[in-house]
Amino acid sequence: MTMKKLTQTIFAAAAMTVALGASAATVVQPTITSNTAFNVEDNDGDLHFAKFDSSLGALTSVKFELFNTLSGSIEVTNNAVSGIASDFTVKAGGQIDGDLLGNTVSAIGSVTKTFNLNPGQTGQVTLSPWTESGSVVLLSSNTDLSAFIGGDQFHAMLTGWSTQVTSGSGNASYKPRIFLDGYAQVTYTYETAPVPEPETYAMLLAGLGLMGVVARRRKSA
Repeated sequence: MTMKKLTQTIFAAAAMTVALGASAATVVQPTITSNTAFNVEDNDGDLHFAKFDSSLGALTSVKFELFNTLSGSIEVTNNAVSGIASDFTVKAGGQIDGDLLGNTVSAIGSVTKTFNLNPGQTGQVTLSPWTESGSVVLLSSNTDLSAFIGGDQFHAMLTGWSTQVTSGSGNASYKPRIFLDGYAQVTYTYETAPVPEPETYAMLLAGLGLMGVVARRRKSA
């Protein structure tokens, strides 16, 4: 074997050693919380959050969690002018939907309240805020994630609506007021570039050293 061929063989073996000894790491980036869109039912919301920094590695998945914080009040009046007390039930709630690259993520919540009211009596309850959530995970294997990569922000449209179902044994008027606020939490998962293990460098140096020994022997021969 000539010196040129020996050198090529050693460098090829060293390159293969580096390639085989390199390993990529899967990293989960700390969760990002978007802005909050208030009163979504009356005003479509624009959720925005920082995109993924491609210098960290290759983006493999995006987890999008949508949160719907509902609050408000329910008021019921028994409009009867006489008679006995009656029960009136109100089920009120709301839903917000987020558009994520054509994928709809929904967060739905509802509450049920029953009032026992005498004729002419009004009952009201203030609802403590409560939160419901929905989520979706987009994978690079079946989704183009390039829209999430860059130095600016990703924008997701948010819409919402509320509903009510009422029932009772008498004549009543209902005033449910539900307010919907929405926000999102986003988690990026990515793979870092392959990094050779320390022992790989040691093997590479040993191969180069062997090449030097062979070269010296051929020169002295």
